[in-house]
Amino acid sequence: MFGLFRVELQARSTYRAQIVLGALGWVVPLAFMALWRGAAADNPVDGIDQAQFTTYFGVLLALSNLSLTGNVVFAMSSRIHNGQLSVMLMRPMPPTVVPVLESAATNVFRLPVVIVAVPLIVILGGGVVRGGVSVWVTAVVVAVLGAVAVAYVATIVATVAFWLTKADGVMGLVVGLEWVLGGMVAPVVLLPQPLPTVLVHQPFWFAQGAPAQMLAGIGDVSAFGTIAEAAVWVVGLHLLLRVVWRRALRRYEAVGT
Repeated sequence: MFGLFRVELQARSTYRAQIVLGALGWVVPLAFMALWRGAAADNPVDGIDQAQFTTYFGVLLALSNLSLTGNVVFAMSSRIHNGQLSVMLMRPMPPTVVPVLESAATNVFRLPVVIVAVPLIVILGGGVVRGGVSVWVTAVVVAVLGAVAVAYVATIVATVAFWLTKADGVMGLVVGLEWVLGGMVAPVVLLPQPLPTVLVHQPFWFAQGAPAQMLAGIGDVSAFGTIAEAAVWVVGLHLLLRVVWRRALRRYEAVGT
């Protein structure tokens, strides 16, 4: 596994300039930041002020840049359709791990950009991180668990390609759900009830919205409860993927290219 990760790092080093430019070009969270900062210009929106919106969407900018979802779901489905999965099945490593390692290798080159650019945006926008070291640690742990859980969701959805030739629409749905359920459009606490109560118990929120709310001081996010629930999701989705993958392979008919 480490050997494949090293190979992917070497491959992506050839395109590191494009990867860096791609990180700088992802501006969707900045658009929503500007929108909600404008809404809170005169008065806080349900108790959320401009500084909190700045921090919240700054964190989302970082997390969305490091998201695994798009590459996992589209790379796996394309390999199912073009027959590359045949070769991958002969390797000792599970094929489902490969897109994750590819995304991780890409993120190695995006991370320095995120570390430098996002704090500058937050500081220049007047954002303030609420809480001390414990909040940072909790936010990082929740974000990692959430990213793993969402990677499992993306892989499970990618298995639709075993049944459907035109599966891109379903794949794109996952990315759209990540935007809405993860809190990209707005913090889930601003949505009408009972949506906030429901949406804080699903993987997309753990991967993005929960860490952003913790660091921005939005809402009351339980550290221990959130970590425990995110971990349960990881275990449950892992077990579900094992079942789905075995059944999906029975549909595989390609012989490779």
